[in-house]
Amino acid sequence: MELPNSDEHQRFQSMDKNALPDAFAYAMRVLALRSHSSEELLRKLLKKKHAIPVAEATIERLKMLKLLDDESFARELISSRSRKRPQGTIKMRAELTAKGVSETIIADLLSQYDSATLCYQAGLKKLATLKGADNAAAKSKLERFLYNRGFEWHAIEQTVKRLLSLSTSSEDEMD
Repeated sequence: MELPNSDEHQRFQSMDKNALPDAFAYAMRVLALRSHSSEELLRKLLKKKHAIPVAEATIERLKMLKLLDDESFARELISSRSRKRPQGTIKMRAELTAKGVSETIIADLLSQYDSATLCYQAGLKKLATLKGADNAAAKSKLERFLYNRGFEWHAIEQTVKRLLSLSTSSEDEMD
């Protein structure tokens, strides 16, 4: 484990002796529940009335101990959303930005994001709830649903076209 440089060490020493351990203990409790970005955790520390230098020192200490990593947090969030509730790159980017993840990390991770496949999976699941709706209504509801999930228009168009052609062909086979 790396030791803090002398400037950081002096900063730790000049703070209230209980402030840093209290902030660190709070941060550990928060991180035990789920991962957070640095910015998100900083906001929570400040909301709990920890002084800015104490909150920043706590964040730095957690980073040094490798207990706080924005890239790992973002990867985990993307993976979780992809499994449970697929959303497009537009919404994913907005959520990561709101959580304080840097644009560099977001751009890197979303360049590997398979939005078209996730759009199809989400659309397929939604289509199952639209049984009995005519094609025009189903198309409109699918488009709106996928748009609200943050998928790009070209992926929505391809997905809706593909799903409605599957739906129509399966109905024809039943007749």
